[in-house]
Amino acid sequence: MAKLFSKDENLLKSAPYIGAKILRAIQDKSITKISIFDVITKIQKANKNDSKLTVSSLYYGLIFLYSVDLIDFEASYLIKK
Repeated sequence: MAKLFSKDENLLKSAPYIGAKILRAIQDKSITKISIFDVITKIQKANKNDSKLTVSSLYYGLIFLYSVDLIDFEASYLIKK
C-alpha cells in the first residue's frame, strides 16, 4: 500500500511539493477557476528538467491542497479560494 508521507519518499513527488507547483500554476490573480488538465500542462511546461509528474503524486497534491482549504473542486475544475 502506498504511503502519503514517508521518510523514504522522493521529496520531488511529495504532496506538499506538488501542491506548491499546483498553486504556482494557478497563482495568476485573474484566474479563479481552471481546468485540471490546464494545470497539468502548465506544470509540465514549467518543469521540463524535473522528474515526470505522475498521476498519484498529482492526486496526493490535490488532496493536500483541498485538506488545507486552499482549493475546491467543481467537476473537472479547480477553484482557488
